[in-house]
Amino acid sequence: MNLIPAIPQVTGNYFCTWDSQCDHMYTWKDRPSWLSARDAMNEDFLFGENGLLNGFEGLREDLIVVLDDGWDVPYGAKDRRIFGSLEADPERFPSLAGLSPAERLSALSDRIRALGYRGLGLWVPTQSPSLVNGEEISRTPEQERLYWEERAKWCRDGGVLYLKADWGAHQGDADYCAMMTACMRKYAPELCIEHGFAGRPLFESETTGPAVPAATQAYLEKTLPVSDYLRTYDVCHELRYASTVDRAAICLNAAHACNADAVLNIEDTALIGAALGCAVGVMRHALEEKRKYLPLPPRPVCETAAALRWQRIAPPFAAGRGDLRISDERLRDVWRCPDRAPGLWPDVPEGDYFVTAPAAVARNMPLPEVAAEGEKPYVLCSVHPDTGALCVAVTPRTFPDGLDQTPLAEIRVRGASSEKPVGIFGSFTSLTVDFDEPVESRRVYAQNLLCDTAENVTALVRLSGSRLTVPGDLMRRIGAPEDCGNGIPAVVMQLLD
Repeated sequence: MNLIPAIPQVTGNYFCTWDSQCDHMYTWKDRPSWLSARDAMNEDFLFGENGLLNGFEGLREDLIVVLDDGWDVPYGAKDRRIFGSLEADPERFPSLAGLSPAERLSALSDRIRALGYRGLGLWVPTQSPSLVNGEEISRTPEQERLYWEERAKWCRDGGVLYLKADWGAHQGDADYCAMMTACMRKYAPELCIEHGFAGRPLFESETTGPAVPAATQAYLEKTLPVSDYLRTYDVCHELRYASTVDRAAICLNAAHACNADAVLNIEDTALIGAALGCAVGVMRHALEEKRKYLPLPPRPVCETAAALRWQRIAPPFAAGRGDLRISDERLRDVWRCPDRAPGLWPDVPEGDYFVTAPAAVARNMPLPEVAAEGEKPYVLCSVHPDTGALCVAVTPRTFPDGLDQTPLAEIRVRGASSEKPVGIFGSFTSLTVDFDEPVESRRVYAQNLLCDTAENVTALVRLSGSRLTVPGDLMRRIGAPEDCGNGIPAVVMQLLD
């Protein structure tokens, strides 16, 4: 028995090349100071014998490939005024030389689909170039619109599926974002456009409440309705779980305030995407384990794989859809930043950095109940509005003495349908699921989300009335990924008669 569908759904999930571009630069022990991460992007980097896109076996149909910063500018480009051409650079992609801009995009799309991926996505800045052939130019609003309408036609003719709009001269300008979206919807209606969370600092000082600047709230409430996806934006690796939980809560709350149909993209923290019905912008890659000079520990791809497979059961859904509950209790994560190598992002001095985030977030179900003797984990959960599947994730935290620690707790969630799958991510002492009807007579099957076979675990769980209790040791035995370092346990369960 396999509880995971073989066919992926349309999710908007993508693999973004940026972190791998950075990793590739770190393989140069004596890297020239002028060489930037965008200079890693070229044809061989993507498609060569050891190319980046040779990875993700078994998951390629689940992912769009987003070519990040550097794909449409010459090597060594630093002047931001030249970015935004959407013309694949012929020196980086010699096989495209002589083709029109739309033909270049079409050739890239075909090549990526031939590898089994869903299709091509592109990083674009929220600007048109203001320096063209060495001459500085200025465009009127009407000229800006015509510029993006032309690019929309290129994307349509080139089969581009996704645009990731990021930084640029108009970052944080909701009206400019709306104009870009309108151009795409007019001439490339099949294309999805993602705008970014803006106006919030990378780090917070210690806080006692979820204060959101008025300008940030206004931007979100204007940008969410004109976005297909909205990305929670870059976070520091060491505080990625807390920062993403906080931003997800802010963005989901804003989406409910404006009844937005946009889907939230939580970038690389895939288990948060699985638990909250959000899309994933994958940044990690198995090649991290082979990078000789990588400054940070490699991130296990198994977390990504488990979340993508879960979303074949429960795909991402609109951020403003259904019911939202956010805990008033906030937890504080602390990163004790050591003296860091020059150029390592984020470029911050040695010291302690704090992020606070809600202890729990729930969509279409009550908040979870979490009991622990000391620190608690973040607990996130949702019931999918279409499939009825329930997902719960217990996320790691960051403390002064170490990263990615998950405090063990007894957790209870309510609102599950006994006829629907349950996805579980993370570690705990026990997890109790309250169903909508008695389940004592049912059989319980569990399956590691990285595997294709379920096993009968009825004798290893507790069924009482309408409750199922999963012991933490069973979760670790079934769900812990093999040969995956500090991978997070991930399981799908199903009750059968």
